Amino acid sequence: MKPICKKEYLELKPPEVGDTVADKDRIVKALKPKYGNVYISISTLKSYYKLLRNFDWKLTVTMVQNGYCWEIIIIETGNTTDKNFAYAADLGSTTVVMQLVDLNSGNVLCEESILNHQATYGADILSRIFYVKDNEEHLKEIQQATLNNFRELMDKIHSFTGISPSECGALIIGGNTTMIHFLFGIDPWFIFYTPYTPSFNRCDFISGRDIGLPFRGLVYCFPSVANYLGGDIISGLLTTQIHKESELSLYMDIGTNGEMILGNNEFMIGVAGAAGPALEGGISKQGMRASRGAVDSVRIVNNEMIITTIENAKPIGICGSGIVDLLAEMLLEGWIDHSGRFVPGKSDRILLREGEYVVIYAWENESGSGEELLFSQTDILSFMDTKAAANTMVEFLLDELGIGPQEINRIYMAGAFGTYINLESAITIGLYPDLPRERFIQVGNGSLKGACMLLKDAEELLAVESIVNNIVYLQLGEAKDFISKMSAAKFLPHTDFTLYPTVMENIKRRRC
Repeated sequence: MKPICKKEYLELKPPEVGDTVADKDRIVKALKPKYGNVYISISTLKSYYKLLRNFDWKLTVTMVQNGYCWEIIIIETGNTTDKNFAYAADLGSTTVVMQLVDLNSGNVLCEESILNHQATYGADILSRIFYVKDNEEHLKEIQQATLNNFRELMDKIHSFTGISPSECGALIIGGNTTMIHFLFGIDPWFIFYTPYTPSFNRCDFISGRDIGLPFRGLVYCFPSVANYLGGDIISGLLTTQIHKESELSLYMDIGTNGEMILGNNEFMIGVAGAAGPALEGGISKQGMRASRGAVDSVRIVNNEMIITTIENAKPIGICGSGIVDLLAEMLLEGWIDHSGRFVPGKSDRILLREGEYVVIYAWENESGSGEELLFSQTDILSFMDTKAAANTMVEFLLDELGIGPQEINRIYMAGAFGTYINLESAITIGLYPDLPRERFIQVGNGSLKGACMLLKDAEELLAVESIVNNIVYLQLGEAKDFISKMSAAKFLPHTDFTLYPTVMENIKRRRC
């Protein structure tokens, strides 16, 4: 490993009469043969200069590769090189996840997650942006809520491992453009207002204490490319090595926003846009995030519906993976047609409620709430907007290169949705292209994995810069025939059945 944070033990000759080398210069000079230019800020020196005379000049320095040089951030008495720790984090709009990493072994010692405290100011990003617009006090509130996420996670990790923030040298963060603006207390309004340009896309390493975090380590946030294409995507791309491979690959992270990158070691083009709340169940009255009691999978066998829930609890709603399964199974069985409309009489679960058709996926006596759980015709049509948006983004990228989906060698599915979704169901409804299944790779939390990867190898900083500089970001507003493409994608799996041969074969087989 070549970790971004290193410790070096020094036994230095104490100053004496006739030796006029300053304390700071004495330390830097000792490190120069191995590390080249080494920097120590006056604020760091001020925290430790009195200690230098109290431990006979036997000391350990903690240094971070800040992109330009090694920077000393902590000075300790004696040899503590056996304890070298740092944090990796994913600052998501819904959930914030943090890992504690041992940089001597590369092992993840602990992982904790919490719901983003920003949710107090709005369930979705746009609500939070409007909350802070032209209001400095509100902006400070959301910044503190953002920082509180990290403070709480550091406390939880400290309680579990006994390792405090004062022992950690760095925090690497992957987050979308808006989240990073909030972190630094910068109003992100310009991200969503014409011409949709962020106030900044990148920032240098910064002391945790300078932004209000309880540790002296340096904070690094992955740079973004554009308003919707954030550092969480750059971090995820780092883990896939798309930028090093000659084969054509597609990176897809579909959540509240949909972000996609198509390319290889010669070029990368990207597109992003709002996908909506559908994949977290937000389109349905009984939709929910993936938590206890959420229906997460659906099967129809011999015209009977079989569901599973998270933690095997009684169902209280349905999450994104359950919705995808539900639609795919109903299409395969003929309960809905290709336009997503219910076919009454196909099942006793298809009923009229308040003037529209619905499917009951849990009867009153089966649900944890004591009421029947249903998915309505309106819910289906709303979900198809999200599905169509994702499908159209892929088509847009392919059209830019003048190629068809069969020329994609790898599809990397990132994010929580890409991790837990049933691939066959997603292809069945046209969310993903109908390609050989071995071409699909589940990335998981790419944002967190990329942050951890950078912690372990400082040289990946160069790869990050290369990725960012090589991405050509395309505006969806410039897409030719965007509206007609969206309309064509608002069918299951698509109006062009030839794009989904295995799906059509499965429909034929299931309905025989």
